[in-house]
Amino acid sequence: MVECLNCLLCVSASAEQAQRLQAGGPRRDFIELADAVNGEILFADDTRAKGLVGRLTGPHIRQAWAAARLARRGTTVFADGEHIGIPLLGFLAVTGKRRRRVVMLGHLVSKRWKRALLAVTTRVVPGGVLIVHSEVQAAAVRRVLGRSWEVRLVPYQVDTDFWRSTTAAPTDGPIIAVGSENRDYETLTAAVRGQNRKVVIAAGSHWARKTAGSSSLPSNVEYLSQPLGFRELRDAYANASLVVMPLLDVDNQSGVTGILEAMSMSRPVVVTASTGQRECVTGPLVNADGSIDEKAMASRGPQLFGDSPDGQWTGVYAAANDASSLRAAIEFAVSDASRAQAMAEAGRKSAEEHFSIERYVSALAGILRDGEVVGAPEAAPVAQTG
Repeated sequence: MVECLNCLLCVSASAEQAQRLQAGGPRRDFIELADAVNGEILFADDTRAKGLVGRLTGPHIRQAWAAARLARRGTTVFADGEHIGIPLLGFLAVTGKRRRRVVMLGHLVSKRWKRALLAVTTRVVPGGVLIVHSEVQAAAVRRVLGRSWEVRLVPYQVDTDFWRSTTAAPTDGPIIAVGSENRDYETLTAAVRGQNRKVVIAAGSHWARKTAGSSSLPSNVEYLSQPLGFRELRDAYANASLVVMPLLDVDNQSGVTGILEAMSMSRPVVVTASTGQRECVTGPLVNADGSIDEKAMASRGPQLFGDSPDGQWTGVYAAANDASSLRAAIEFAVSDASRAQAMAEAGRKSAEEHFSIERYVSALAGILRDGEVVGAPEAAPVAQTG
């Protein structure tokens, strides 16, 4: 065990939600991390306020305030998102605790107002680390943070023990699309309209604030708005011939959880070539006319973390907001059973080698301990900012 004395981990989930998600489902990264560093978890519902204060602040602001008050000299405070981390830095400054070390995950830090807040708060609270899972997000803040802050690019995670299939993808199984955040189900339904293959859209999400939808569903599309249990979702992946991740062209890593789950389940993936979804899938772009462009996506994949690519396709890309490209990509992925199986096997291998929860927790534990990444390549860190 890597011990980090006086580690306080601020996580977005409530204690009840964490317990519910953990029961019968994949391992939760923050619980594994707390065990790895012998840290204490501060859940979102550990602090409560009634009346006007409760209405004005919200759970994560109160959580950041509580963490600032609890942070003793020598404490490392971990925040699992900028929605906690940014106010935490402000509270540390106003309470005179500027020398507390902060390690923060950044999910969508490219927004202008977040960059402005980070530019100020990382200068008044020095010596922290911002961890991102996307090179696009890293580039957005690279020159914004204070000089003593460091940006680390760390691959996201999937529990490859839980998300595992003992059978090959059925060639006649449905196509499945999952999740809600920044999903482009309008383009997907247009792409599969009139096709002789069942498509299941499991749009329910345990995390998204709203559910993505489609205004008009073809007869071959089934739409599920309620979140599936983790075992139900695993069964859905196991029965699928293909997993499609249709995305709006956003600059964060929307869809990463579903993509990694599908890869871990040994299912080929079709994903929109959005601006921010670059690190997971290795494969070509399928154009609207069905032609294959291998060079267009050559810079995408786990090599962005400094890992050595093996050249094996784990899926294919479709152009953003292009139903013809998505339709052609789906057809390309399912038209050749041996090619689909090869992509599925390569996806599983990539999930195990680059995105396992063990590797993720080891990397974060190393950063929490002393900035040393344990079990992750040294090429992954982004250069010092200034």
